[in-house]
Amino acid sequence: MGTSVPAKVCGLAALPALFASAAFGYTIAQAERGKASYQMSCSECHNSDLNGTAKAPALHGDAFLKTWENGSTYALFVKLRDSMPAGHPASMTEEEKVDVLAFLLQVNGIPAGQSELKSDRNELENIQIAPKGQQAVPNFAVVRLVGCLTPGSGKSWTLTRTTEPEVAHEDTPTPAALKDAAERMLGAGAFGLLGAVAFKPESHAGQKMEARGLLYRDSVRNLLNLTSLETTGVACGN
Repeated sequence: MGTSVPAKVCGLAALPALFASAAFGYTIAQAERGKASYQMSCSECHNSDLNGTAKAPALHGDAFLKTWENGSTYALFVKLRDSMPAGHPASMTEEEKVDVLAFLLQVNGIPAGQSELKSDRNELENIQIAPKGQQAVPNFAVVRLVGCLTPGSGKSWTLTRTTEPEVAHEDTPTPAALKDAAERMLGAGAFGLLGAVAFKPESHAGQKMEARGLLYRDSVRNLLNLTSLETTGVACGN
């Protein structure tokens, strides 16, 4: 645990009452540590009962979904890790922040498990935040995918070995988002790319790409109507 001067975690977006997946664990002891860290470093802004103040939103209920719906728990963790407490992100250790995340999961109804929650990127990326029973990302949402750019017949292009779609809040990626994409573990999906020719894909065939656009999925097709197609500078390999 850190020995730094406590600061207030202002601006952390609220968590949902329900997650699409709870296939991960935290322990009761970890959540208790997180509760103590929360009361010391977060409660002035978010209130001791997590209902929020004029400085920062509530950490439960519908407020979270407006900001984080259809994103991954990893994205939320990165927000906490890199920019909280607001103005003083180094005032808490990464372990303390993971403990706070465990506490927030507990108060939002996610049951404890037998092992502690870790800041494991691949594990957290696979946990999508969504109301229970809802498809993680709806059709016609603007989403982000990472995968391998693969030519098809004629002038068609496909993104193979894709990550799961997640809602994109911008139409084009920032440099930080491209760096994140380069480090992502590839998945097992495949999406046909609509409008790929406009992005001159020939020079990037076989590369790991970050793609954004309108999502459409049905029983036979996975499609992405592109708004952005950017190389990460990494070759996919085998």
